[in-house]
Amino acid sequence: MIGDYSMDNKRAYKCTLKIFIVIYVITSIIGFYINYVNNDSTALFMGVVALITPWIIPGIFKLFKLTATDEIYIINLVFIYFASLIGSCFNGYSLPFFDKALHFSSGIFASLLAVILFCKIKKEKRINKIKDYYLFILFVNNTNLAIAMLWELYEYMMLILFNNDCINHYKTGVHDSMSDMICALIAGIIVLGLIHRYHKFGKNSFLLKLCENFYDQNY
Repeated sequence: MIGDYSMDNKRAYKCTLKIFIVIYVITSIIGFYINYVNNDSTALFMGVVALITPWIIPGIFKLFKLTATDEIYIINLVFIYFASLIGSCFNGYSLPFFDKALHFSSGIFASLLAVILFCKIKKEKRINKIKDYYLFILFVNNTNLAIAMLWELYEYMMLILFNNDCINHYKTGVHDSMSDMICALIAGIIVLGLIHRYHKFGKNSFLLKLCENFYDQNY
């Protein structure tokens, strides 16, 4: 179970991670073959991008000299699998609500990343001081929104540089970008609600346990 980090579950996570890596590689190969046969140069390029994007989160942790748990790597790989590989190489973004589901998920993961970074900066597993708590809430919310903005910037650059309209500019104009960021905002608010419940009532959740497991592994 995600959030439970016993020795047995550590082994299960490592095995699960290896399985997802194999699935990711096989799907990538299939994508390259299909897009090569169809002479889709844009999808081929996005296939190359999809080989790079799984390394972004590990790179961030490496930058901050942190060791991510296998469960974080699993979540990262599954998210990138749909967001980058399926979405861009297999035209997943043409499916109804596919994009919105991903942006909602990104709001959850970005908020959890913000929790991890704040605890890293403060070197505290739980924020107890009221002033730190308010700063913590602002940090989590603003980090989530900043990442949502960077994602939209990435989609915009795909349109400008490679004529890949993943931002749906020609169909919806600014509406797609705003609704994407609103999805991330709503997801972030849900995480903030879990944080508030934990801070006020001591009721934990499996999402926040991910952060605690990460903290325990690094400190």
